[in-house]
Amino acid sequence: MPVDPAADDSPVRLTVGGAVARVRICDPVERNRITPRLCAALPAALRDAAAHPATRVVLLGGEPDVFCAGGSQDELLGFHQGRSTLDAEECITAPLNCPVPVVAAIRGHAIGGGLLLGLYADLAVWSERSVYAANFMAYGFTPGVGATALLPARLGAVLGTEMLLTGRSYRGRELRQRGVPYRIVAHDLVESTARELATRTARAPLRSLRLLKGHLRADLRRATDEVLGPELRMQAVTFALPEVATRITDSYPPPG
Repeated sequence: MPVDPAADDSPVRLTVGGAVARVRICDPVERNRITPRLCAALPAALRDAAAHPATRVVLLGGEPDVFCAGGSQDELLGFHQGRSTLDAEECITAPLNCPVPVVAAIRGHAIGGGLLLGLYADLAVWSERSVYAANFMAYGFTPGVGATALLPARLGAVLGTEMLLTGRSYRGRELRQRGVPYRIVAHDLVESTARELATRTARAPLRSLRLLKGHLRADLRRATDEVLGPELRMQAVTFALPEVATRITDSYPPPG
């Protein structure tokens, strides 16, 4: 049964009615991790937002301190053990698949798949103090969901490759010094800056926005689709490594 994005217990909140619809990930118990519930609710919320006749742009946000923390420890161990049925691709790529522009207010930390989710948005605003990481290799498994094409395309070949290979974390202010082409502002200004960007974008006619988004996303979609198969084959090898299970068990951050 589909998850209702408007339900009180949903990990996603949807607000529509104006030119800028708001979709917010709000699952503090799970620290906005990519769970089966989020994978059901987030794509549905973006589809519903885009289907509303007033919507021209979607503003995607999270909790003040966590935008999206990536996969849970249990799900990652499930991949190692071959028992996970979580398919996160539709959730993570939902901003790309949304027919209207998506502006991400990445005010809190964006880790692993959570970083990919923000990078799949058309526009984004980042926080100076928040942590951003493509931390897959920190646990020893290779990235997926198009990451090997997405990070170099969005952040530049050198920095994108560094983030993927090292798996290290970066504060927003450091990424700004490294030349990241996104707006990186004071933490308390992320929401208002993203809202201003979304409002400005929403001034254009809806038909024009849909056509231009479809055109602009075509190259990224081709690039990420091309690497999905090789990424899955690498993950089949790397998730099975005993060292990966040890790292996920011993190094995964505790809740809270």
